Amino acid sequence: MTDPTPVRLAAGSGVTFGVDDLSCAAATDLGLWRDEGLEPSWTPVHGGVRAIEALLDGRVDVAYGGLGPALATRAGGAPVRIVVSMARALAQNLVVQSRIEDPDRLRGCSWGLDGFGALSHHMARLTVRALGIAEDEIEWRALGPPPERIEALLDGSIDVSLIRVEEALSLSARYPDKLRTLLGFGDLKRLVPVQPHGVLSTTETFEARSSDILARVTRGMIRASRTLHSDGAAFERVFRGNAIVELSADEIGAIWRQERDNGGFAVNGEMSAAHWDAQFADFRELNPALREVTQDEILARRFVRDALAALDPFPSEFDPPEG
Repeated sequence: MTDPTPVRLAAGSGVTFGVDDLSCAAATDLGLWRDEGLEPSWTPVHGGVRAIEALLDGRVDVAYGGLGPALATRAGGAPVRIVVSMARALAQNLVVQSRIEDPDRLRGCSWGLDGFGALSHHMARLTVRALGIAEDEIEWRALGPPPERIEALLDGSIDVSLIRVEEALSLSARYPDKLRTLLGFGDLKRLVPVQPHGVLSTTETFEARSSDILARVTRGMIRASRTLHSDGAAFERVFRGNAIVELSADEIGAIWRQERDNGGFAVNGEMSAAHWDAQFADFRELNPALREVTQDEILARRFVRDALAALDPFPSEFDPPEG
């Protein structure tokens, strides 16, 4: 038996994986990349912007982070390519100080972010736009990954932040007199139906030199998403091995059903034209000063197309098998 091929990945989620990025954890923990002959190693970084920086610096071969930093970096001339989606939405709640009882009261609030241009910023901008609030009516603060933002919520130094669903659930239970979930996952999905999400990105050089590795990365990622979508027990196992909060089996099951029923898992790698048309339109509206990037320029769709030919398309009304 040949030794597995190493592949270096940057985790924009930092040192932990939550529901948002559980497909990355599943591909690793369930041995799905190992089945593809790969030996993954993760480098934790603070946010998708830092993940792309690690990619361009040559410290990693593949970066996991939000689609926004990948698009913005490509617009600036960097040779970034998106290989596969690892989710289709953000499994997050909008957590606020208990005095904020209505979305209209978000005006003038301080809003904690991972960083400017990060996934949390991208989603926050779409949320306030959908609520009819101008961005300059929000005091944006870049604080870092979830632990830093949670600490700021608890000490009252910020008013609001998007927090992973599992962490938001724990916060609401532990500090009911201090914090509340103003908008849950379902509320945000209705408010922002097409949400920014995590993707795996690489460079043009690595794509040209190591296309076989990327093909195996893509197959493992799609298999991970399908496993989490279809198997609640596997979801719970991976969740318990990675999440930093303790939840009951019933609470984990409710999160899994919410993700499954709302099409959160990229069971076909989410490269469909309709989805990306909407993502590009939102990104251009939010970032009019950036050079317009074309889909062919940044989306390396061949890896998902070839993976679906090998694995067969998965029936899904949310993620149609268009490579």
